[in-house]
Amino acid sequence: MNIPYSRWQTQRRCLPDKVELNIMFLIKVCSRLNLTYQIYYLAEEAERRKVQFILRVPKGCRISAELRQFIKEHQWTKLERFEVR
Repeated sequence: MNIPYSRWQTQRRCLPDKVELNIMFLIKVCSRLNLTYQIYYLAEEAERRKVQFILRVPKGCRISAELRQFIKEHQWTKLERFEVR
């Protein structure tokens, strides 16, 4: 197997905050959220595995237009808002 990375380079990875039966959760507590590599990677992983990916953000969080469009295009990805105490 030929690995295209040098000794110092590795493939980036990320994990969801919580995994239940067929649901992956990523919880972000911020005032503004953009489409990041972590969100993109986990959403694509959910599509591949055919599991639900839920992105939880506070009610006051502003979502970028790019992220809104990305969520619309991915049927296994859902945005959920929660109340911060």
